[in-house]
Amino acid sequence: MNIQLPYKVELSFPGDIEYIPAIRKFISEILLVSHFSPKFAYRSEIIVDEICNNAVNYGCKTEDARIDLICNIFEDGIDFTVKDPGGDNFHVERLKNALSVESDKKSDKGLGLEIVRMLSESLNVVIDEQNLTSVRVVRKRENFSQNN
Repeated sequence: MNIQLPYKVELSFPGDIEYIPAIRKFISEILLVSHFSPKFAYRSEIIVDEICNNAVNYGCKTEDARIDLICNIFEDGIDFTVKDPGGDNFHVERLKNALSVESDKKSDKGLGLEIVRMLSESLNVVIDEQNLTSVRVVRKRENFSQNN
């Protein structure tokens, strides 16, 4: 199969953790088909699991809430954006506190974002005035050169 890079994959799924294993496996398979290493695909799977779990657990107030996952796959890496409909004020403050923790300090308030930080080049979170949350993670392929 010859994949033309870059390309985009957009998914929308119900705010239910039961969907996350299939979503993360799908992303892993996309990366493998796109000639990323199994190690890169597995670590990306961990990131997808973590940010999707956070979106479902802390950003879904209603039963009909939906999570959007947008993946841009490039030759040298991938960027993920997860958008949730926004959590309550308590969970939004908890997320803000987790983001303000310095990356070299461990915290029980981290919502698992420390592992995401460790496995990625960048982690950006935007929370708007309605508490709608967008998390963007960028991962680069290790040892990438234009001749790969």
